Amino acid sequence: MLRFLIFSDSHGRREPMLELYKQYPNDGIIHLGDHIADARWLMEHTNGHPVYQVRGNCDGFDHGLEEQLLLLGGVKIMLCHGHRYQVKSGYGAAIAAAKRQGADVLLFGHTHLPFMEKREGILLMNPGSIRNPQAEYGILEIEQNQAKGVLMKRYE
Repeated sequence: MLRFLIFSDSHGRREPMLELYKQYPNDGIIHLGDHIADARWLMEHTNGHPVYQVRGNCDGFDHGLEEQLLLLGGVKIMLCHGHRYQVKSGYGAAIAAAKRQGADVLLFGHTHLPFMEKREGILLMNPGSIRNPQAEYGILEIEQNQAKGVLMKRYE
């Protein structure tokens, strides 16, 4: 089984991500933007542990991909921040993009609201914001070419 920690919208709040990395054995970390520099910081502080990352709308001229398609454990995963697909107004455009890519999973952020649902055969997952007081995040587990997600909160 593969396990990935999913973070989004860290906006400079780095410590909870490092704490969770130490707490949960994992095969990689996925950062969905808004302060992509936090993802690079995390990579440095985890001795080069895999950290997949995309830029968000608050990343200005910071370098990095705005979208990424990963194949992990036989599962095709589309990463995006979500702002380019107007996810605050609905998920239709993001789902259409994921379908065009042949994705099994669509991971996005931007809304700061945790969300998970399967639509049109695609697992949609927004971990919320690690910056929120509860430090919201997600875990994506992949086993036998199947993905399942769990939404979590660090502080309740």
